[in-house]
Amino acid sequence: MIEIEVKLQLGGCGEIDRVERLLVEVQGAVKEEDVVEEDIYLQHPCRDFALTDEALRVRSVNGRMELTYKGPKKLVGGVKSRTEITIVFEPGRAQQLLKLLNTLGFKRVLTVKKQRTYYRLRDAIVALDRVEDLGCFIEIEYRGEGGVEEARRRLEEIVEALGLSGKPRITKSYLELLLSKKTKKT
Repeated sequence: MIEIEVKLQLGGCGEIDRVERLLVEVQGAVKEEDVVEEDIYLQHPCRDFALTDEALRVRSVNGRMELTYKGPKKLVGGVKSRTEITIVFEPGRAQQLLKLLNTLGFKRVLTVKKQRTYYRLRDAIVALDRVEDLGCFIEIEYRGEGGVEEARRRLEEIVEALGLSGKPRITKSYLELLLSKKTKKT
């Protein structure tokens, strides 16, 4: 699967309320769920994911466990696309999965914690994120038909409709942003 999305940084978390109102009242979006996600990022024993622009993540959300590989990013006009492969595991298997990966030589890099609210807006998923130690962001992921250009066009329409055109576009992952912040502190 190819993930095609745009991520925007908000000036403050208070802006999420305004965007939620526009999503529901003006755009007709449907709220899917509120979750707390904990993402444990891992480093490959023989390949530096920071250099190859890849990621391996174990996500825990509402008792569900997912292992996700993300390939290198491709940027087209402020929209990011990348290969994404996810495997869902039975609830309660997190420690076994992490033990297996650790035994194979994978090491924890960092844990990213966020409160996320998902909305479905026709052919897109809008995620309103409150990321611990980073702030608030909006991710809009295209889930419709067509290629990257159709996705980019549709994502731009949504950004405009939500009044977010002037917001900074973030192409780095939350992991990269947190690592950068951590490096600046030391």
